Amino acid sequence: MSGDNLFGVYGRMTALPGRRDELIAVLLAGLQAGGKGGGLLSFSINAAVDDSDTVWLTQLWVDKAAHDATTRSEPVAAVSRLVPALLAGQPEGHYGNTVHYHGGATGSLD
Repeated sequence: MSGDNLFGVYGRMTALPGRRDELIAVLLAGLQAGGKGGGLLSFSINAAVDDSDTVWLTQLWVDKAAHDATTRSEPVAAVSRLVPALLAGQPEGHYGNTVHYHGGATGSLD
């Protein structure tokens, strides 16, 4: 499948020592706060196997406008404000236009 306007977000966050699970819980709360049908096609939160404090987040959106509208909404922003207190440093984020997407099983926001 061609990406056309699909928009990808790729991030790496390092939690304060021993607080990775708490960070993951806040990230999940942020995804749930965004609700269903807001243009988020897929997401994954991954715990690094080589670093007990690092989390990788990947999101695929129908387009950048959907991403911006959802992440700037007050419910998501309220949860996002909890993240910095859990981090050991500045998160790394990268954005891209998706050139190919192969759909598959999707996770549940429930």
